Amino acid sequence: MALLKGNKVHIRPPEPEDMKELFKWMNDPEATGEFDVFGIESWAQFEKDFKETNGHQEFTAFIIERNEDTSKLGLVVHYFSHPVLRNIEIGFQIWKPQERNKGYCSEAVKLLVDYLFTTQSINRVQATTNTLNKPSQRVLEKCGFSKEGQLREVLFTGGEFHDAHVYGMTRQEWKKQKQ
Repeated sequence: MALLKGNKVHIRPPEPEDMKELFKWMNDPEATGEFDVFGIESWAQFEKDFKETNGHQEFTAFIIERNEDTSKLGLVVHYFSHPVLRNIEIGFQIWKPQERNKGYCSEAVKLLVDYLFTTQSINRVQATTNTLNKPSQRVLEKCGFSKEGQLREVLFTGGEFHDAHVYGMTRQEWKKQKQ
């Protein structure tokens, strides 16, 4: 069942039958890509972590599916990144390299941002991305996010620390986009 539907994709909460496939993708370095955190974990730990966190106010994941054939393409997630600021951070990932750069992720991010601003009492949504991750930066910019700054040596991937760009969108900017 689609939670939110766009022209190319829809996003929906994971179902129990999705868990094995999610586990497979999360433990596949090609699926996670060169910029995401990759770490192999056991099925038991993955299942426990996902059940404890997904759908709670602190962290929620949605599966991205293509409308035409409902094939699973990736995930969009949101979580509170700061307890006092009530700052929501989003993340996104397309698992199959051959499905990247087709607009699926941009549409899924727009669906998620619309959902967040219409259902949450928040004033901003943000995302961080490795400064070398140009595809993610393009997704955020296509969705109306502005680059706000840079965090030094905060991401650990590939055995070293990397800088990250911070992107943000305020409720006012989102409303202006919708007009």
